Amino acid sequence: MNEVRSYKNYIFCFFSRNREHKFSSLNCAYDKGDSEVIVKKNRNFASNYLNKNQIILTNQVHSNIVSYVDKNFSKDISSDAMITSREDILLGILTADCAPIIILGKKYFGIIHAGWKGLINGIIENTIMKFNSLGETENDLNVFVGPHLSMDSFEVKKDFVENIKRKIINYDNFIESKRQKKYFNFSGLIESKLIDLKVTNYDISKENTYTNPEKFFSHRYCHVNKIKNCGRQISLVGIKNN
Repeated sequence: MNEVRSYKNYIFCFFSRNREHKFSSLNCAYDKGDSEVIVKKNRNFASNYLNKNQIILTNQVHSNIVSYVDKNFSKDISSDAMITSREDILLGILTADCAPIIILGKKYFGIIHAGWKGLINGIIENTIMKFNSLGETENDLNVFVGPHLSMDSFEVKKDFVENIKRKIINYDNFIESKRQKKYFNFSGLIESKLIDLKVTNYDISKENTYTNPEKFFSHRYCHVNKIKNCGRQISLVGIKNN
């Protein structure tokens, strides 16, 4: 169902929408069709799965803003990436086609909610720069990208291409034309940015959220199939308990 992965002294998990319990799914977002009680139970299930009690989530706004999570961190802050060295918490993000990205350093760890808007506006660059400012070099970082919308399912229109063109110099490397339609290579741009940032230790999931509706929530799948409420799967990262 959901595989907890470990790397050095860290634990993390890209959760699916599946949970073996009486509720319909492991939706961890409010206002997506499930009651507040169920969402709280789902979040507790996820945190307990990693043997922690507290999850820190921010207000995700498809920005390029990175938050540093210390003891005085406010949950009301809007940002799309977080970094910390705290051992008592899990950092989390919610996705339904966007890419969950986990970054592990020597002392600090972080998580990114990377939608296409945040991606072209520098959310990965800003996060790596923040790691650098904390003393972590690119060689110290290990990056794991979870399931997200793959190119074959990421059809785009002319206005999208124009947005990409304004921000990405070699944008045409990430737009593919097939059957008189255009598709965006989301995974390819993520990888290109990591390479440009001289990050060499990375792993990018090939799982497509759109073509696996029984396993993942997909905003695009729900829109195409006129499903009213699309939940969100959670991704979590933290330091192992001693």
